[in-house]
Amino acid sequence: MYGNLHDNRTCSNSIKTIFYKGLWYKRIVPQSLETEVCTLYTYAEKYYQLLKSALSEKPAFSIDDAERVLDSKRSSILWLLSTLTASGRLVRISRGVYSFSDKKISFRTPTFSPEINNAIATLRNEGVSFVLTGLDILLPFVQHQPNRLLHLLYTATGAGSWAQSLLKSEKFTPLLEPGLQEINTIIDVIEDQSEIIIIRERSSTVASKDSLATLERAFIDLYFEASRDMIPFSFQETAYIFLNMRSSVKLNTAQMLRYSHERTIRDEIEDILKALKDPRAHISSERAQKFLSILGKIR
Repeated sequence: MYGNLHDNRTCSNSIKTIFYKGLWYKRIVPQSLETEVCTLYTYAEKYYQLLKSALSEKPAFSIDDAERVLDSKRSSILWLLSTLTASGRLVRISRGVYSFSDKKISFRTPTFSPEINNAIATLRNEGVSFVLTGLDILLPFVQHQPNRLLHLLYTATGAGSWAQSLLKSEKFTPLLEPGLQEINTIIDVIEDQSEIIIIRERSSTVASKDSLATLERAFIDLYFEASRDMIPFSFQETAYIFLNMRSSVKLNTAQMLRYSHERTIRDEIEDILKALKDPRAHISSERAQKFLSILGKIR
């Protein structure tokens, strides 16, 4: 698929773009790698232009759309989309759904895959009280896409088993109140085509609209799950999400504090917000200290 795409004019600069594991960084390229790096760079640019020419009028496009346009192996398409997303040329707005970064994206109007849209419709049609939260809402702010996207679904008390039975299918593996070990075991044995939905019974619908969490609530829920080792998601990536949120949207900190009170972590969130305003502020929570330490290293 790469072909002979080397172009000396594109790569004549001493500062190049190095591709490694789907990410690119500006740095000096060793002479021994220059031809290979420039070939990959030119390849990505060429196919980016093909994608943009064919799909730029669409508000968003899928992996299948890219596959049809480029007529290439799916593994190559995935590498290209990952690379273009990491470089800022594309924006990943949900799992397997992308948009061009020069389009205005409403971060407060999440976009979901067809499978998740079907799941939401099923639960709504059956009258289940639920809130979809966590990574499904926060995906545009994720720095490094996880190998497996875990869907976090909070239902009303007593409705968890009902939701689980409605969603169980070839496409979904719904888990009711799973622990970290159970989730990791399922990830190892379930095929990638089956979406893992973590169901927890929490009656609150605060900070949600039409069964979807606000950004503020979705972050608090993810922070709670990650900081308590309830899901296999890194605390560092949670910090990246927070930084990306702060730089992209105006956060409703009052709503974050109100909902964090319901989750019994208001002191932690207050400490984090306080320290961001005043680095000299006293921080009493150990988890808040850890989170702030990570923020300090990645900012």
